[in-house]
Amino acid sequence: MYAALRLILSVLAVALGIALSAESAWAQTQPPSLDEVVVTARRRDETFQNVPITVNVFTAQQIQSAGIENPRDFVAMVPNMTMVEVQNVGNSFITVRGISQARNSEPSVAVLVDGVLETNPYEFNQELTDIQQIEVLKGPQGALYGRNAIGGAIIIHTVDPSDHFEGTSKIGIGNGVSEKAQVAVSGPIDSAGTLRYRASVNFYNTDGFLENTYLDRKADPYRNYSGRLRLLWKPADDWSADLRVFRDRVQTSAYYYIIPRDSEANPFSTFTTPPNANDVTSPIQTNNLGVDNRDVLDTALKLDYTAEFGTFTAVVGL
Repeated sequence: MYAALRLILSVLAVALGIALSAESAWAQTQPPSLDEVVVTARRRDETFQNVPITVNVFTAQQIQSAGIENPRDFVAMVPNMTMVEVQNVGNSFITVRGISQARNSEPSVAVLVDGVLETNPYEFNQELTDIQQIEVLKGPQGALYGRNAIGGAIIIHTVDPSDHFEGTSKIGIGNGVSEKAQVAVSGPIDSAGTLRYRASVNFYNTDGFLENTYLDRKADPYRNYSGRLRLLWKPADDWSADLRVFRDRVQTSAYYYIIPRDSEANPFSTFTTPPNANDVTSPIQTNNLGVDNRDVLDTALKLDYTAEFGTFTAVVGL
C-alpha cells in the first residue's frame, strides 16, 4: 500500500516538475513588454517599429539616463554620425554617412525643433533643456524636410505644455568649478485649458578645464544663459497654434593657439626631428584670452489644421 502511495506521489511530483519547467521555458521565450514609442519621422505619428527608414530615437527616459545635455552627447551615440566643434562658439561640423559640410555653411542635416526648421547652423549646438524626445534620421530627407537634408534630419521635441500646473528643477555642481541650474514650469492659462504655456530657463557656468600657463588661469571659461517660452492654443480638436520664443546667450573666450616648442619653431628642425602632430603636451600660453560671445533669438509660430484628408501646416519664423 505504502509502495503504491509513494509511486503515485512520485508520478505527481515528476508531472508537476515537467509542467513547471515547460511554463518557465515558455515564459523565457516570450519577448519582454516594451513601451510603445511614437515618432514623427514622416511628419505623422507612427510607432517606431512601423517606420520604414533608419531612425535613432532618444526618449525622455533615455535622455535622462544617458545624461544627454547637448548635441554632442547624443551624436556620439548614433552610428555613422560625428560632430566636430571648431573655432567660434556654436560652430560645428555634422557628418552623417560621410556627408559633411563646408566651414561657416549651412549643415547637410536638417534640424527641426517642435516642427520648425532651424536654418541658422549656430542654433544647433546649444544646451538641451526640457527635451521630450530626439529623433535622428539618416539618408536624404529632402522630400519631407526641404533644404539641408541630404544627409538626414534631426528632430527635437520639447516638452509640451500641460493641462495642469507642474514644475521641475535641477541643480548640480561639477569639476572645473561648474554650476548648472534648470527650471521649467507649465500649466493652463484659461479655465477651459485651451491656452497653455510652458517656460524653461537654463544656466550653466564653468571656469574651464584647460590651463593657460602664461596667465595662470583657465583658458576655456564658458557661461550660458538660455530660456524658452511656448504658448499652445488649441480651441478645437482640428486646429492649433503653437508660439515658441527661444533666447540663448553664450559668453566664453576666443579661440586660442598653442605656441609650439622651440624645436618645432626652428624651421630646420624638420630635417632633424620632425614635429609630432599627435603630441599635445605643449601648454597653452596665450597672453590674451579674448572674447567670443553668441546671441540667438528665435521666434516661430506654427499653425496646424487637420482635415479628413490630411493636415495643413503653416510656419512663420524670425
